Amino acid sequence: MKVLLLILTLYLASGPVDCAEVTGYTGGRVLINCKYDHTRYMNHTKYFCKISRGKCTDKILSKTQNSSNHERRVFFVDQTQPGLFSVLIKNVSAQDGGTYRCGVEDPAVKPTDVTLQVKEDPCCGKTLTQEAHPGDMVTFTCEYPQESKYLSKYVYKATDHRYSVVIHVLGLSTQKGRFSLFDHPEETLFNVSISNVTVGDGGVYLCGVQGQKPGDLNPYYSLFNEIQLQVTDSSITTIIIVGVCVALLLIGGSALIVYKLTHKKTRDSASSSSNRRNTVNSDDVPHTPFYEEIPDTRATSTVYATTQDPGPHTAANRSAHPPTAPPVKDIYPMAQLSHPAAESSAEYATVDLTT
Repeated sequence: MKVLLLILTLYLASGPVDCAEVTGYTGGRVLINCKYDHTRYMNHTKYFCKISRGKCTDKILSKTQNSSNHERRVFFVDQTQPGLFSVLIKNVSAQDGGTYRCGVEDPAVKPTDVTLQVKEDPCCGKTLTQEAHPGDMVTFTCEYPQESKYLSKYVYKATDHRYSVVIHVLGLSTQKGRFSLFDHPEETLFNVSISNVTVGDGGVYLCGVQGQKPGDLNPYYSLFNEIQLQVTDSSITTIIIVGVCVALLLIGGSALIVYKLTHKKTRDSASSSSNRRNTVNSDDVPHTPFYEEIPDTRATSTVYATTQDPGPHTAANRSAHPPTAPPVKDIYPMAQLSHPAAESSAEYATVDLTT
């Protein structure tokens, strides 16, 4: 009996678990807010998990962001509002439907259960790209489901894990500085305009509505579409183009110089090789032998001819030739045979000189 009274006392002291209903759309995002007593639990660890069979599964903690089971689709979002922490679920799918729990890591603090209902609508889950230059006025369109026609319209800007409200309206139109929002319920869309765009305006914007069912303690935000605004400075673009052109010219010039030097080196090398081939050391030139035919006279036969005195001169002769004429000497003509005859003896022929 005492135990039952103790449990009842703790229950009445802590109160029942808070409940909330959230609607998300396939391909979109859901931003869930959880409240806590920041004066007492500001430095405590916060948690978020999915309830499966009465147990808290896939728990993520605010200090560790250990959301590996969620493939980084579920994470805490930085909030500057005291007593409130937010959890974002990206790329919502039908499997994400179910009950979640968020709270503070303290048994004395009652948690909050959130039931997520996932729907599908052709308006949602889109990613649009918008381009602009500094000084321009840019306008982008956000569609929303028919059932969100009378809900407050919101535009967030996402930077890492920080989501900040850019502009919101509960009505047809509003303006905040350079931002303006115009709602068209009959077309289930609203337009957002940014005048005098700056480079700092570039980034990711999320369009959605604030949802809060009757009796819910915490509002939530269903974000339908994503707009990626790209702001390009034309002067920077010009500088980049000029820089690229100069770089290409330098590269081309360097390549041409290298080509010419390489070509010249190759040509000089070829010329040097040709000269080396034409200039040959005389010691390396083979001598062609010169042969002179020397006749062999060792076995040459000689023919001797002997002239014979005709005897006493006649009177006629004596009268014609004085007696004091010297006698005729022997004449030895020597003839060389055309071919040698080995061991040949001399041959003598008697030549009669009588006329």
